[in-house]
Amino acid sequence: MAAANSTKTAAGKTAETPKETKPDRTTLTLQQKFVEIRKAIPAIQQQAHSDGVKYKFAKIYDVYKLMAPALNEWGVNFDITEETATRHAENGDEIYYSNFVQHTRSGDRVVWIYEAELTIRWTNADNPDDCMDVTLHAIGTNDSGPDKAKGSAWTYCLKYYFFEKFNIDQGDDDPDNYDHATEPQTAQNGSGDNTGANNRPSNQKGSHGQKQSSQRLSEAQLNRMYRKAEDAGMTREQTDARILQCYGLQNPAELTRQQYDGICEQLDASVKGGH
Repeated sequence: MAAANSTKTAAGKTAETPKETKPDRTTLTLQQKFVEIRKAIPAIQQQAHSDGVKYKFAKIYDVYKLMAPALNEWGVNFDITEETATRHAENGDEIYYSNFVQHTRSGDRVVWIYEAELTIRWTNADNPDDCMDVTLHAIGTNDSGPDKAKGSAWTYCLKYYFFEKFNIDQGDDDPDNYDHATEPQTAQNGSGDNTGANNRPSNQKGSHGQKQSSQRLSEAQLNRMYRKAEDAGMTREQTDARILQCYGLQNPAELTRQQYDGICEQLDASVKGGH
């Protein structure tokens, strides 16, 4: 029997099927290299990163471990070339940070918010004129300081962009789609990857440990929120985008009351910070 990679010739002899050869990377465009990189990146293996968090998830460093060899092999670089504030004070100063006080069962805490647009430049190393700029919206929160909020925003934003850009298979369902409010929270390790922590969408419990009602927000409540957003210099679309980023909800009416109050507090804090 002929080998699987052989074929029969007219004379009855077997001939080896030519192996598929990789294209010469120096002849490929940036877009063609993206295709090869996508082929080269295997599925990611989610891991348990902490004893205090019972579910598995992928950190930005797990993504880089898969991406870096493929980027190196095909000669593609990426750089964050610009950080642009999305909000400004009345005098024109850029506002990257704001904060608000969150009232919890264990006491009040100051939550820092970082928000900006990041410009990423992809460059074909074999033809540096062949490049592409992409603008991403980054937002993150952390109660350990503004630097941690920025780290959370950057890594969370980049990680999910890479997931989509290269169609990286995460294996299990994304833990960010589930409610982990009943799971114990651990202090941040300073890595900046806040997956499953302050950036994770969740339905928080009320002051007596019971889940708040799933009743949808009223039109009056939504109008109140959008008026606050307008005062903070945000459009309705930008507000909806923030809700999607923070809580994973396409419909703002599905916010819990605690999430709604948190958004309103952030908007009020932004107005105060702007003045």
